[in-house]
Amino acid sequence: MRIFKNLGQALRGLRLNRGNTMLMTLGVMIGIASLTVIVAIGDGIKIKVLDRITSLGFGPESFSVMAGAGRLFFARSQNTTSMTLEDAEDLLALPTVRLVVPRQRKSIQLINKKEFTSTRVYGVTPDWQLARGWEMKDGEFLSETDLDRSKRVIVLGATPAKKLFKDKDPVGKMVRVQNNFYEVIGLLEEKGLTESGYDPDDRALIPLTTSMTRLTHQTYLHSIKVVALKASQVPETMEAVRQILRQNHNLSVLAEDDFRFITPEGIMQRVTESEQALNRMLILVSTVSLLVGGIVIMNILLVSIRERVREIGIRRCFGARRSDITIQFLFESILVSLLGGIMGVALGLGVSFGLERLNIIPTHITMEPFILSFVFCSLIGLIFGIHPARKAAFLSPEESIRSQ
Repeated sequence: MRIFKNLGQALRGLRLNRGNTMLMTLGVMIGIASLTVIVAIGDGIKIKVLDRITSLGFGPESFSVMAGAGRLFFARSQNTTSMTLEDAEDLLALPTVRLVVPRQRKSIQLINKKEFTSTRVYGVTPDWQLARGWEMKDGEFLSETDLDRSKRVIVLGATPAKKLFKDKDPVGKMVRVQNNFYEVIGLLEEKGLTESGYDPDDRALIPLTTSMTRLTHQTYLHSIKVVALKASQVPETMEAVRQILRQNHNLSVLAEDDFRFITPEGIMQRVTESEQALNRMLILVSTVSLLVGGIVIMNILLVSIRERVREIGIRRCFGARRSDITIQFLFESILVSLLGGIMGVALGLGVSFGLERLNIIPTHITMEPFILSFVFCSLIGLIFGIHPARKAAFLSPEESIRSQ
């Protein structure tokens, strides 16, 4: 009962000192609003990047194995000639694997009469389209017949198609690749530039066998794309792939991998590094703002105590214990902090919603801001309310009554 009585006294004190109450909430409100917006922006960017990666055919159930050691997009070792078609066949035999797409890659010039452009030419199998989920805008994709007969056919991405044929339909036309003419049998659907400036449409695809015999004159692979049956099976599949490749490449126990993995999570982390650095800085600013808000609460409570010494003295004379006074002012501090948190979340959600509606920056609202605000506000109210509460509790009743 004493707890509820002290809570009532705290609410009454805040209601009678509305000016001080509003001042105490401002600092916390600004800090929580900033934190809410930062969390919403961070989640929004992650979702947008992940959606973008998925639209490019890199879903959560897939990963790539790149020839050569190294880390993600960083420099790889010179030993890039170890992955072969035999490796791809062994990986396809794994029980958790649905698709395996071996790939070669070479940057080369494509020529159409007087028009020319340099692009990435990939040697792939017909399963490439299934693994990437990339739709055709026109024509057809590579077939098993094209692969078996090493036919000189090519599927163009939107970028080289525009440079070579302008606004004309390229399907059925011929392009020259090195000293050979290839028939354009299909045009990939345009994806557009990514936020980092990467152009996924700047590519062309030919049968893998054609690439090996006519373009690169090599049998080794640039990479192998692996699609697992389920996204939850990716970790165990990656470990199984690692073991098979190390065994196939005769690597000793102490030797480093001569290949590297690229996963959607790794790409997302790489792409969002700058945003993450900015978010960390903004979170630091928000934390400082919350600390300043806590200091403001503490100082205004100290001023309020000097204004309410008679009230405190009367309560003590009518039987209130020091613990009651302490709890009352702690309640005031925590309630003010929580009020600031509620106002801050409301403000932050409003700003986040506005940013999303105006297409300024992507945001995503979750329960995280509510949980964070409750935890932070409770801690701030408790930590910064202890000193004023103890100061109020240890005032002498007689001196408090005589002081006014």
